Amino acid sequence: MKSRIENENFDTRIEATDWRYGASIVGLIKYFDYLVGKGWDVGSNLYEIDHDAILYNAKHITEERYLLFVEYYFENAMHHKLVEEILNSNEFTDEQIKAVNDKLKANAIMKKVFGDIKFSGENGNVILQYIRENRLLLIKETYRTGKSLYANFANTKSLFNESGSICRLQNYNIDIGKKSKSISYNWDFKTYKHEDEKEFDFIPFAFSKSYEAFFINNNYSIKQLLNTNNKISYSDNPRSTLFDELKNSVDFIDFDVEVIIKNRSDEYFETLYIRKDAIKIFNTINNYKAIKMKYKVNDNYYIDFEKKITTNILNGIKIDDLIEILLKSKMNYSYNIKTLININTLIYGGDKMDKQMKSAYASAKRVIKIMPENKVNSYKQKLISAITFKDYERFCEILLQLSSYSGVVFDFAYDLFGDFDDNKNIAYTFINALNNESIQDNGGKKDE
Repeated sequence: MKSRIENENFDTRIEATDWRYGASIVGLIKYFDYLVGKGWDVGSNLYEIDHDAILYNAKHITEERYLLFVEYYFENAMHHKLVEEILNSNEFTDEQIKAVNDKLKANAIMKKVFGDIKFSGENGNVILQYIRENRLLLIKETYRTGKSLYANFANTKSLFNESGSICRLQNYNIDIGKKSKSISYNWDFKTYKHEDEKEFDFIPFAFSKSYEAFFINNNYSIKQLLNTNNKISYSDNPRSTLFDELKNSVDFIDFDVEVIIKNRSDEYFETLYIRKDAIKIFNTINNYKAIKMKYKVNDNYYIDFEKKITTNILNGIKIDDLIEILLKSKMNYSYNIKTLININTLIYGGDKMDKQMKSAYASAKRVIKIMPENKVNSYKQKLISAITFKDYERFCEILLQLSSYSGVVFDFAYDLFGDFDDNKNIAYTFINALNNESIQDNGGKKDE
């Protein structure tokens, strides 16, 4: 929540009442630190942190300063910056000349500013002059319309607007003319509650710069909020950074916390809640890299196992379908499957199956030693077919046949006969253990 205050140094106070205000605060702090670090004549005391709020003077926020911060913070997305970097050289390769000409046409504003100008290798000063004269315009339009920049988070028409009647953020923003009545109580738009602040323009700086952008709203205190999000700010895969390091992050996340995700392909913000029971599961994953895999379904579709598994853990949803996908694969995913089974067991409700899973593993290894490999593979495929088609009676029949054929007693089978659904991980363990360990494990690598 934002409020005006009377203070010797500050006139504005924002409290982290929800994730939008928390993210705005993180973005504002980065902006103010930039002004001080770059030597702007603004003094050194630009803000003050008051536990769950930030105090600052609104006069220090100007469009020019904001845009120059954008250029600094999102430098790699600024086409004119790459052009400048190349043109400040003394000699140019053919590749550099081509790169400059490609950037001069990279988006609508670059085309508008540079028109028909083409870099020949000798007219660099002309292009640099155009950049100097149009710098703020180039930054503003590149940022405002950039799919990974402002446009990913907010309505492109809202940049620099004062607080409006509709929130500027994606999924919070609506067409008043078309939907003003339908979103209101009793079809009266006066009853519609909205919150929009000019400071919401600082939200893009709070999220990680990855395709799947993360903001961790652990707003126990502003300092913790800032430190946490700084850890993932530049991570290419903040999902891994977050979940793989939970076991080492008492100061990172040590209580139930809200995570906001903005995927560039989606027009909405997604909310995940990390709770204590989920944290316990993440803490038990010793081989996190086993879930960091892309499984090829066809040339146009890959399953992101890490995303699906972490989401399922957070929501307490079993991962039977993912285990069965790997069991059916022609590749050997034993390493990955073992990790998935361990995770699935915890989602099911703990380690009560541990003893029987060890028994299933040992039994499978005895079968491999006794039976010919082709026979083992034949039974394994029958078991996989039965379990994926959820024909559990058939699975138990095949298990009995295999026990009779091999002469190995399957003590674990009694649990499956009693309640197959509740003990399915025992069945998965047995099937996975029937893999010949001499065959190279795919190791979770992306299928080619």
